[in-house]
Amino acid sequence: MREEFDINVCYKKVFEMLGNEGTIEKMVCDIAGYTDTRIVVVDIGGKILSSSDENWDMEPALGRRQSEAILGLIAGYIETQEEEAPEDFVLLEEEEGLKAIRRIVVKGNTEGFSIMELPSGQGNGRVTRQSLCQANDILCQALGMLMERYGHQVYYHASALRRMIARSLFDGDTENGLEIKEIRSMYDTYVLPRFVVAVLEMREYNMLKIQKAANSLADEYSDSFIYIKDGRIYVLFSGVHTKETEKRIAPVLEGICRMYDFCCGVSEAFEDIGLVEKKHFMVSRALEIGQVSDPERRIYPEYDYYIQIVCSCAAACIGRARYLEKELLELKGEDQMKGTCFYNTLKEYLLNGNNVSMTSKKLFIHRNTMIYRLGKINEILGVDINAPEVSHRLLLSMILQEADKIVHSA
Repeated sequence: MREEFDINVCYKKVFEMLGNEGTIEKMVCDIAGYTDTRIVVVDIGGKILSSSDENWDMEPALGRRQSEAILGLIAGYIETQEEEAPEDFVLLEEEEGLKAIRRIVVKGNTEGFSIMELPSGQGNGRVTRQSLCQANDILCQALGMLMERYGHQVYYHASALRRMIARSLFDGDTENGLEIKEIRSMYDTYVLPRFVVAVLEMREYNMLKIQKAANSLADEYSDSFIYIKDGRIYVLFSGVHTKETEKRIAPVLEGICRMYDFCCGVSEAFEDIGLVEKKHFMVSRALEIGQVSDPERRIYPEYDYYIQIVCSCAAACIGRARYLEKELLELKGEDQMKGTCFYNTLKEYLLNGNNVSMTSKKLFIHRNTMIYRLGKINEILGVDINAPEVSHRLLLSMILQEADKIVHSA
């Protein structure tokens, strides 16, 4: 027969683990074992940090159903707290058993949640409703200390709700998440069209500055959803319903980049929330391409690099089977041997729509010099660079070469 439940044993277990450099996994399993419960600990966006159930993720379909159930529970909990519930926990009685849900706090910020489930018929009254909530409270306090110790926390002061939505947008399956009623409800309430996506990266990594920059963004544009991962800040600006609102975003990003030494890829405004994942990809790629090709800039709009983004996706598949690959390499070789600028001249000429006057002005050379260079380029390549089909292929081939180099350097 099991010993009578004693809440002091829970205190003793967590204090021992805190004193002995215990892990989140060990703490969760020990408390689950003593309380006859199943415990799942997740971060702010619903990603599982630890579970007392060893069979978790053994069956993909079951794992997905469990993940969806967890997201639904967290969404319901946050909604309750947003309505200023008097208690800091939620206790649910469901068919499979009692569930106590509580947030894990680190330095005043919600960094995750603990869901403690007492299955139906388990424990024969050994663990009461009150003791279930008390045990989860003790666990959450201890987990907060461990998270701070081991660096799980991200200290920026956006609300728990906005951070949960941000993580689901930038580090989750948005489409599947929207199928969950509670998540769909949160999106419909808080994530309002039109949208702008931005990705910011520091030139020299400094986590404290990243956190400060995230706070500044949240202060400057309150209707934003911010997620920090791998040294980058991912932002969804919501409610960009007028041109005036859209114009506010550029100076905010420029100010952040200047103050904290960031570079930033940014999208144009769009209507469909389902495009966030694609815009996230395009903006990240614009940032990577821009940092290599235009290091003097700080802001890289997606459509300024649209052709390069498309070519970067195709570069790996096409490889060196590019149009006039050998001849373009010879053109580069000519420049290296004789100090000429034929390759760059050709690129600028093609980018400027084969316009001699515009290109010569951009390159700060005389028109006659421009015409001479174009003649030599025609001679080396052995094609008519003014033929539309040739000029289009050449430009794509040159951008593919550069994209291939950027992809490999990244």
